[in-house]
Amino acid sequence: MLCRVNLIGRQIGSYVVERELGSGGTGTVYLCNHTLIERKVAVKVLHDDLACQPDQVARFFQEAKAAADIGHPNIVVIIDFGEITVPEGVRSYLMMECLDGASLDKKLRTESFSLDQIAHILEQICSALMASHGKGIIHRDLKPANVQICPRSFDPLFVKLLDFGIAKLTAPTPDSRRTQYGVVLGTPTYMSPEQCEGKGAIDHRSDIYSLGVMLYELLTGTVPFLGEVRDVLLGHLMKAPLPPRHHNPAVPPEWEALCLHMMEKSRDTRFQSIGEVAQALADLPRHAQDYAAFASIRQETGHSGHTMRLDSSEDGRAAAERPTLHVSLSSLTGAQPLPTHITGQTTPVAQPAPPSPTPPPMMAPVAVAPLHEAAGAAGTAGTASEGPLGQPAGRASTHPVSDHLPAAPAALGRPDVLSVPLGEQPPRTSLAWRRATAW
Repeated sequence: MLCRVNLIGRQIGSYVVERELGSGGTGTVYLCNHTLIERKVAVKVLHDDLACQPDQVARFFQEAKAAADIGHPNIVVIIDFGEITVPEGVRSYLMMECLDGASLDKKLRTESFSLDQIAHILEQICSALMASHGKGIIHRDLKPANVQICPRSFDPLFVKLLDFGIAKLTAPTPDSRRTQYGVVLGTPTYMSPEQCEGKGAIDHRSDIYSLGVMLYELLTGTVPFLGEVRDVLLGHLMKAPLPPRHHNPAVPPEWEALCLHMMEKSRDTRFQSIGEVAQALADLPRHAQDYAAFASIRQETGHSGHTMRLDSSEDGRAAAERPTLHVSLSSLTGAQPLPTHITGQTTPVAQPAPPSPTPPPMMAPVAVAPLHEAAGAAGTAGTASEGPLGQPAGRASTHPVSDHLPAAPAALGRPDVLSVPLGEQPPRTSLAWRRATAW
């Protein structure tokens, strides 16, 4: 059971505690009023069971300072933080601006939002998260209850994001929507799969997933996984969410694509930054097209597209067994030449001409025709009409060396031999060529 100290009527600096505003897993929030200038602020005081743990208090102050350093209009302003002494002992507190309006959580219970309104809310949250992620701060507990809608004369849906980093300090409760502390950190309903694993490997992409769950709720009126805490955690870890249009057929396909992309189980297949989410939100049709193409490839191949795989087909094996031309890089740059040979061949290959007293510039042409002619004489792959680098036989490549090689390969600590498969070569602008010449 959470322990709380009643601070009503007590004084914190120049402020007097007037009443309690609410309580959560971390602490209790009070409304305070300045004794002279009648300025109202909100003060959050840690619960007793957390206040007596020095490491938790230190983390509380660290996160409070980090949130104060962000300085973004869509993030609650931190005014002060410190300790107060009460008869029960010393208590840590965090003083923030007092916000009007209501939380997004409360608004979702009584009203719905148009797509334009949802886009406006998401844009502000993305802007706040870009600022916090830029400072190395991950929220870890994104949920509608931590998004305050504060009506302003210039914007009736002005957003303030609350409780940065507080998820690390929360205590367990039976409520599945209450922030929890322990092996699993966060609010289960909105937690990312990596949070559900409880391994601590959390980065900014966890916030993207949680924001995707919030978008799911904004579009459908429900969350993707319901039930006991265990059921919710297993859902995030192992189950694909039902498409938003299953709950609400009026959801446009491009909005559904945005939501499902944000909620990808693997963080490597999600948006890689909150900036990418903002860009997709600005051009939903284009993102939907790109995401549909990605999903189609994944369905056909069972491959995410984020790793390279060897082709097991006959053509793939033939390509792997193709003779390889090894060209000495040092001979191209004027250093002591190394042997040039063809894998699997015993016939000697003509060496490049000895370097001139003055080494040729890096932009000089590279003569590869003699090597190809020698390879052709040995019966290796290749044609009479095309050389090993896509040039006609008997002609020297006119591509500058810098097109094929790094400026200083030795400085990179790499081998000084470049291997290029003989036979037909892909165009130099193709992905295959860039991979073949990458270091």
